[in-house]
Amino acid sequence: MEEIKKLNFGCGHDIRENFDNIDIVKRDKRIKKTFDFNKFPYPLKDNTYDYILVSQVLEHLFEPNKVLMELWRISNPGAIIEIGVPYYSNKASYSDMEHKIHFSSTAFEKLDKRFWEKNYFPGWESEKYYFSVELLELKPTQFGRLMPKSLREKLSLFISGLINGIHVKLKVLK
Repeated sequence: MEEIKKLNFGCGHDIRENFDNIDIVKRDKRIKKTFDFNKFPYPLKDNTYDYILVSQVLEHLFEPNKVLMELWRISNPGAIIEIGVPYYSNKASYSDMEHKIHFSSTAFEKLDKRFWEKNYFPGWESEKYYFSVELLELKPTQFGRLMPKSLREKLSLFISGLINGIHVKLKVLK
């Protein structure tokens, strides 16, 4: 049986076994490679990974759309890219001066090929990078857990502090 090739992109101190751990700084000898995530293209081979973990990284980068294009490029067809980011209206999103981008769930909904098929102009097919959103969930804060999910998600548009983060799984379509 062929081994699943996994990447921990922007691992920081979260070094994982059976992953290629990469980061911008070599904090640990188990980090396989370091490079600037804001410079493209990445020094990684096309069609290499079956699973990529991107936890609390995208908000630190200047062009997350280009980062996702690069992750798409280095992914095998059908690979899963799992992403965690802070939610835009939670103070945690603004608590780190290194955060450059803030995310709502809509940003990830628009990554789904089906969204473009339903909502946009003829010629969208010329886009090269396709994903299917397999999971998109808003992670509640402790306070947010006190109310039903549907109410919490509607109120989070007007009241901050109900949603802490966004958890997304994208399937790479090639």
